Amino acid sequence: MEQGIELISEFGYHGTGLKKILDKVKIPKGSFYNYFDSKEHYVSEIIIHYSKDLINRIDTYIDSTNDDPVTTMKNVYYTAIKEIEIKGQKGCLLGNLAAEIGLSSEQCAISMNEAFNKWKIRFVKLIEKAQKEDLIRDDLTAETLTDIFWDTWEGSLLRTKIDNNTSDLKKTVDVILDTLFVVK
Repeated sequence: MEQGIELISEFGYHGTGLKKILDKVKIPKGSFYNYFDSKEHYVSEIIIHYSKDLINRIDTYIDSTNDDPVTTMKNVYYTAIKEIEIKGQKGCLLGNLAAEIGLSSEQCAISMNEAFNKWKIRFVKLIEKAQKEDLIRDDLTAETLTDIFWDTWEGSLLRTKIDNNTSDLKKTVDVILDTLFVVK
């Protein structure tokens, strides 16, 4: 799974052939089909694995911090930005796959939607808490603000892939949470 995440993050769905994956992990083709019906099934499972790891890390951080919800959200995303700076700009696996295959793979689209919704639940709760603490505007629902945050973040990730500069990611997080979402 980890090798698949790495390869698909770097080369994309279409740029990562089954042979490339199998050669990397040194598994014969026949063995692959003992576990997965197809490449599409494999990538769907990669999405599930990737999102489970991501959600576990987010949950661990949220559960261990005493920071206010806005600072918590910032720290989650600053951590993601640091990982990009260390590991290199590959983008978000979910965003990359959504852009590349979108709805052309129903199985992968279902897995991507489930992953997005798991992320969204956590951030809606953080925004609702911030709204109750009068840290974030409440003239829009927490769900709407969460969707705006996600869409803007994913757009910033795409831009970062073009200019290889994480300063736009930092600016996105700061402008959204310190300016656009604040109570006026």
